[in-house]
Formats: sequence, structure tokens, C-alpha cells
Amino acid sequence: MSSFSEEMRRRGMAPGSKTLSLATTPAGAYLGRCLHVSPSESILVAKRLRLADGESMAIETLHVPESLVPGLTPKDLDRGSFYELLADRYGINIVGGTQIIEPTVTNEEESSALGVPLHSPAFLFERTTRSDTDDIVEFVRSIYRGDRYRLVSELNRRERSGAAPVFMPRDGGG
Repeated sequence: MSSFSEEMRRRGMAPGSKTLSLATTPAGAYLGRCLHVSPSESILVAKRLRLADGESMAIETLHVPESLVPGLTPKDLDRGSFYELLADRYGINIVGGTQIIEPTVTNEEESSALGVPLHSPAFLFERTTRSDTDDIVEFVRSIYRGDRYRLVSELNRRERSGAAPVFMPRDGGG
């Protein structure tokens, strides 16, 4: 499992992030279930534009219990990898999680932020991550540009579980 920043570096691209908003709100029923917290617990919701070599790649909405990241600012999120920040500042090490991937199309807000036409093909990623203490750390909903990525799965009849899909940029620099 790797972060967006780690994945972009591995591909020889410079990762970047621009925080569009950062707000505190009660978790509510759905996010409380996702994060394993009370619906009344305060969470931070950060909306970030994710960049590679300065170009938009995804729009990400991060949800994290406020108690895990006291003092977190938009500048902190813009400086680099959230997973590195969690480890370095807060002593939280991400070790795994669950991710769901679905095809979708962009809505007006996503299209505007990503610089693509309305209803452009995209991938919806929903990820819940856990720490080395087995606590849920974050729930992230990301919309990745469909014209910049493709999913590749290795298939093998000898292994029942198969390999996990790999998220790869499309060929052709786009």
C-alpha cells in the first residue's frame, strides 16, 4: 500500500497538493461508521487537488478524526505526503487498509477542479486505512482522472486470491 506521493515518485513524477478546503465537522452516522468513531466526534475534512508534475490528477476528500491530528493546517497538507506527516509528526504509521474502485464520471465541482469537461470518465476510489495499532485512521474519497490512469491486474490460475490491481498512469504522457 502506498500514498499518492509515494506512487507518483515511484513513477518519476513530482507529487503535489493544493488544499482547497479544511473544515471541522461532527462525523455523523456514515463517516462515524467508516472511521469507527461516535457520530458526534469531531473530524477534519480536507479537500485537496492532487498534482503530478504540476498537472491535476485527482481531487481527494480526506476524513480523519480531529483528535489524531491536532493543529493540522492546509500548509501541512500542501507540503507533502499525508502518510509521512502522520508518521513524522503524530507517530501514526499506516500499514494497510481497504480500497474500493469504481468507474464514474465527474460532476461540475470535480470537472472544474480537475480541468476536464463535465461528465468526463473517472475512477472513484474509496479508501479506509488503519495504523500499526489496528486503529482506523482515515476515510478518503478520491476522483482520479480517467484520461490519466488505467487499472492493470495480473491474473494467475495457480493462486486463488490473485494479485491486487495496480493503478498506473496511461501511456502517452497524458
